[in-house]
Amino acid sequence: MKKNKKIIIGILIVLIIAIGIIVAYKVIENSVINRAKLNFTVKEISSNPVETIDNETEGKNYYKEIDNIKIELNIPNEWNYEEIPQNEESNFYKYALKLYKNNESQYAMLYFYNEPFGVCGTGRTSQNIILNNGKEATIGYYDGNKNWADISFYDTNRNIAFMNYGLINEDADEAIQFIKTINIAEKNI
Repeated sequence: MKKNKKIIIGILIVLIIAIGIIVAYKVIENSVINRAKLNFTVKEISSNPVETIDNETEGKNYYKEIDNIKIELNIPNEWNYEEIPQNEESNFYKYALKLYKNNESQYAMLYFYNEPFGVCGTGRTSQNIILNNGKEATIGYYDGNKNWADISFYDTNRNIAFMNYGLINEDADEAIQFIKTINIAEKNI
């Protein structure tokens, strides 16, 4: 009788494990399918013209003009973006663009500030990178953190910078790669 009990218990354990594996597989499969079906929305809040061109393999070509300055950026299809309007508490910038991947509370923000962008030097290290257009940008890090805090474009426009609000690891690195596609130039009149 004890032998039969052990066999029945063993069969039940195997069944429970098998059912758990099947359920886990279905959850992962549905997650992958749902990610593949994601549709991206653009929220046009500003009255200034925005032009985007979707390209399935390369991403979205984003274009914006602010005060005779053209900003172009190639945003990967996996990333979302939205313009953030100014309000009384946030009058330090002329324009802001929020970029996020999976979590809207972890994002990079492109600011076109009213004044030149500046940083505090305490605990700060920086690294210069070359953008895809051959111009230079500076990535700032604080207190030995491997995730960037800001990216500035002093050679191009001192009032434009990206700030990191919670992007970490691969998402932070991926953001650097598409930020390298930025082109900032004065519009020819």
